[in-house]
Amino acid sequence: MYIYQRKDWPKWKWDESAVNSVLFQLISKQGYLLGKLAALGFDSKERTALETGVLDVLKNSEIEGEKLLESQVRSSIARKLGIEIEDKDLNKSEESEGAVNLFLDATQRYNKPLSASRVFDWHAGLFPTGRSAGRKIEVAKWRTSKEAMQIVSGAMGREAVHYEAPGSANVSKMMKDFFSYFNTKQNHHPFIKAAIAHLWFEVIHPFEDGNRRVGRALVDMLLCEADSSALRFYSFSNSVLKNRKEYYSQLNKASKGSLDVTEWILWFLNIVVKAMEASDEVIQKVDFKRQFWLKYSQDNFNERQLKIIRKLLEGFEGNITSSKWSRIAKCTRMTATRDINVLLEKNVLVKNESGGRSTSYKLNIV
Repeated sequence: MYIYQRKDWPKWKWDESAVNSVLFQLISKQGYLLGKLAALGFDSKERTALETGVLDVLKNSEIEGEKLLESQVRSSIARKLGIEIEDKDLNKSEESEGAVNLFLDATQRYNKPLSASRVFDWHAGLFPTGRSAGRKIEVAKWRTSKEAMQIVSGAMGREAVHYEAPGSANVSKMMKDFFSYFNTKQNHHPFIKAAIAHLWFEVIHPFEDGNRRVGRALVDMLLCEADSSALRFYSFSNSVLKNRKEYYSQLNKASKGSLDVTEWILWFLNIVVKAMEASDEVIQKVDFKRQFWLKYSQDNFNERQLKIIRKLLEGFEGNITSSKWSRIAKCTRMTATRDINVLLEKNVLVKNESGGRSTSYKLNIV
């Protein structure tokens, strides 16, 4: 039996003692993280929020098999938040813009009521062509198909049904109840509310496609409420991607049986803990960039050198070689070698251990 078929739906229950034990750990972790960010200053906090936003948008799509260009997502978020970045991507895609708008509306307006029209706008942005994987779908409206909405896996003819959502005729009423819960303030801690809201939304599965991307945006919205900040400093979606198989398993398990969702809430809170712990990587990246430009503020780099340095600071995949340098900077190999030698003398770059024809370089992180 699915939980929405229970007579007491949607009266959620959980073991408060078990949940509160993990919740207190999470709140302690949250306080440590926000305190650490406060010590960095406004610019570093803003840059950390930018990098976290880029990560969250990319991973929210990647969980469902959608790949967006990082440069487009970063440029879009920076532009909309008024943050200056060195390496702008002037190209735009409707898919990237829709995913960014979903993230920013959920986070920047986290204290505004949730409504059908608002989530319809989010949904329309995710599917600007009205198609998903080449298939025409219902966009910016609750699903209406009389066929059962099922989550399946496996080869054709041997599909396994993991979940069957409520009938389309019930969606509108169920979403009204959901909005009433979501918009009620102080019913319980936002971290717990985020766990319940995500599960509740996924159980209803109100759209023909894109439910989980919208559902994770609802989590971001409530995490902003928990942090009392429109800026995100840790990525729930990135943490979910690292635990994707378990995420699907926990959602499926929580959607069946009783309305006691203790196990789901505990799993969810631990995923948020992991997200906070992973944020150290983003903070270190931002702080390294800050210290790098401070250290070399008196050095005059040419445009080619600046272009490559910026790419390396943004996380250029692999190491730089003279051939890659000449291709990216659009110069001869001889010019590239001269540029590299200057940066070696300044200790900006260091050689990797392998030499000869495979000589490559990386930023000096010391």
